[in-house]
Amino acid sequence: MMQKIWESKNFLSLLLFPFSILYYLCFIIYKISNKEKKCNIPVLCVGNITLGGAGKTPTVIEIRKILTKDFKKIFVLTRGYKGTAEGPLIVSKDHSFHEVGEESLLHSHFGLTCVSKKKILGAKFCEDQGGKLIIMDDGLQSIDIKKDCKVLVIDSDYGFGNKNIFPSGPLREPINSGIKNCDLILIIGSNSNIFEKNMIPKQKVFMAKKEISIESCKNKNLFVFSALGNNTNFHNSLLHSGFTIKRIKSFSDHYIFKKNDILSILNIAKKENLTVVCTKKDYIKVPEEFKNKIKPVNLNLKIEKKKKFEKRVLECLYAN
Repeated sequence: MMQKIWESKNFLSLLLFPFSILYYLCFIIYKISNKEKKCNIPVLCVGNITLGGAGKTPTVIEIRKILTKDFKKIFVLTRGYKGTAEGPLIVSKDHSFHEVGEESLLHSHFGLTCVSKKKILGAKFCEDQGGKLIIMDDGLQSIDIKKDCKVLVIDSDYGFGNKNIFPSGPLREPINSGIKNCDLILIIGSNSNIFEKNMIPKQKVFMAKKEISIESCKNKNLFVFSALGNNTNFHNSLLHSGFTIKRIKSFSDHYIFKKNDILSILNIAKKENLTVVCTKKDYIKVPEEFKNKIKPVNLNLKIEKKKKFEKRVLECLYAN
């Protein structure tokens, strides 16, 4: 519901605007009252200035792949959102999403992943484990660990919504401060309006594209379900990749699927001869008994001018 409100300036967003002023004042006090602590190893942070799915997780996965030859031991550091584990700990196949959150489990498929509710303790843990680089999934606005390289992710289709600060809009901080404080900007998608409507310095910008695939998917008529910050983003990616969406079931971000949710989806899909799909992140939360009836969507991020991007990231990491 909030995503719809945040798409444009409307009566409800106007009604919420006084709370946005209060939120921003609290954010300023938080920034003034806290200091970042420098780690003994480089720290790269991937984040956004909007609430919801801009593409942080696939960006972290791709950056880890790019930097693997530059750093022997890379840790992705995350709070393990909605997980019960305090950490710090290394995510293993024995952990459940209830303990460490679904994003952490997804990251662990690609390499070492540390969950810690207190990020400074997590960073120290990564150092003690012989880590040579920390990549933070989210945290551009947090004042805890000193970030040597800050990558701001922007979805070109969604942009910044109605450009209001939360809760009147989707922004965590003003656009100009978010852009000023980052080192690099990764724009996902090809909508050029993002440049025309916002003062984005092109010298910081790199472009990226999503590549979508579904293994052994003969029937391209889909029943799509997801529990993301921006479900529409996921739907558009499938449509752009040539799939036909016949049914949609959207849940709130990080929603934990109940058995009846999945049963209802599968029953409708069977009657209408539809292939049931979801993101890999959501697939982690699907009860085991239903996994063979659902296809996870493979989402790969392809960064344009990858070598130049890698060079800029390394320069940034070693400059601080």
